Amino acid sequence: MQWLEGRKILDFKSSDQTVRNHLATAMFRAWWHPFSRFGVIHGDPHLGNYTVFEEAGEASGINLLDYGCIRIFPAKFVGGVVDLYRGLLSNDRDRIVHAYETWGFRGLNAEVIDILNLWARFIYAPLLDDRTRTVADGLNPGEYGRKEAFTVHKALKEKGPVTIPREFVFMDRAAIGLGGVFLHLDAELNFYRLFNEAIDSFSIDEVAKKQSVALQSIGLVA
Repeated sequence: MQWLEGRKILDFKSSDQTVRNHLATAMFRAWWHPFSRFGVIHGDPHLGNYTVFEEAGEASGINLLDYGCIRIFPAKFVGGVVDLYRGLLSNDRDRIVHAYETWGFRGLNAEVIDILNLWARFIYAPLLDDRTRTVADGLNPGEYGRKEAFTVHKALKEKGPVTIPREFVFMDRAAIGLGGVFLHLDAELNFYRLFNEAIDSFSIDEVAKKQSVALQSIGLVA
């Protein structure tokens, strides 16, 4: 443990757009790069766990705090996340279904898959859109996701039961928390390009190798 100097990320809500975009980019990479390369995420994404460090009086980067909630995913689960993204991007239903099955969903049928796709397209929306935009993209940030969450929850109760894997819940919570940071910063980024940078040359085997080496280096069993 060590002391890290930094200011609250909300202190920068009124900063120039360039500063807010810089911090949001740092947050994006701090979350997605470890996941796409090592299958590891910081799973406690509330604003108190991020601070901004400064150099020469200017915002420079992100301090990531509190490692009490870390999740290590099997490489094939990471592959499922990438498959779902690419399936949604190309409207490849077989690939989308394969991704859900890889994640561990059970009790799937055509109606349930359509319901899950509503939520997946909402979560992935900024990553599927090759342009500079905010996460909410013109919607009221306070209402962002409320309608989708209500619709999906109601439909799953009616069309289920469906067994939702714990990994999905963990990923969903973390992704929404990360999105909340982007909303607070009102960041305008090309999330599509940032995500494709993170998954460039993605390989399940390569993630498994990197994860194994990393875990062994700190005394954890791969």
